[in-house]
Amino acid sequence: MKFKATFTDRGLRTLEKGICPALERHGKACHMLLSREDVHLIQTTLDADGMLICARWAIEVLFEPSTYTCDSRHHNLIAFQLEVGLLRRVLQAAGANDADSLEVKLAMRAVPTGTNTPPVSKPFLTFTCRGLNLNMVQDLPISKPHLPAEIDRLVMDKDITQVCPFYLDLQGEGQRLQAIVDKLRSISATMTLVTTKHGHLHLQVAAEQLQLATEVQSLEVLPAAVARDAQPLSEAAPEGRLREAARNGDAASAIVQVKHFTKSLHSSQLTQPAQVLCGIGETGGHVHFMFVYRDPFSEAGYDDKISLSYKLPVLQDNDL
Repeated sequence: MKFKATFTDRGLRTLEKGICPALERHGKACHMLLSREDVHLIQTTLDADGMLICARWAIEVLFEPSTYTCDSRHHNLIAFQLEVGLLRRVLQAAGANDADSLEVKLAMRAVPTGTNTPPVSKPFLTFTCRGLNLNMVQDLPISKPHLPAEIDRLVMDKDITQVCPFYLDLQGEGQRLQAIVDKLRSISATMTLVTTKHGHLHLQVAAEQLQLATEVQSLEVLPAAVARDAQPLSEAAPEGRLREAARNGDAASAIVQVKHFTKSLHSSQLTQPAQVLCGIGETGGHVHFMFVYRDPFSEAGYDDKISLSYKLPVLQDNDL
């Protein structure tokens, strides 16, 4: 088993400044999954309070391709668990010391266990910062590399982009939505989330003798064809439009924990995506946040070589 690579400037920046702070908000630990094509950081439902979070980089975005080696007996896949905060501090140290390059490799180190017992060999990620008058080595402790069965489960987890029938782009309304959700959170820990093909987002909470609902309009619908196929609405009031959209089959709904929704929104402020797409699964079985980023080196538009996805669990009526 062998892993070695040198970070690109962009890869180091997105990992340290964006993805690590976002993941750290949801849990201490994450899994790194390495392959010949891409790198994933995954927080499973056990790591992230019921949510499933997956960040992905194509190899050429995170690492210099000519320096990248990933070899193993299990389909050249390597995976292990690490602490997000420790990883972030290692990356910050490289920046603080003005390193010209940051190399990382999988290594085994002999670790003392006591006065009368022999050292134990344990796995680490070894980071080497190089620059003018600089050669600094930092060892980041990790778990034992995962067994094939554990790797296969992570491969299944990373495929969380089970595309929903349609999405609403919340990016332009992020701060407004955050303020709305903060008020709703004081009323209830759960809320009903409704998306419509007309570009409307409805948020509803209920408590004893109190119900509160809000509607956000004029959100971009993706794919665009979905909005064109939606039945026109005739009702003037938000609750009427919602009933009409549901009656026509142009709405999707799910009950989620408010804290999951607000944490997902906050991650968009940390990672600065071009689009924050929110969709509800076809059977209402999950809520999917998908962050889409622009390619800084191309005029083609969006970058499919880096992504961040959140899968929020939903509650059934009998869970409330």
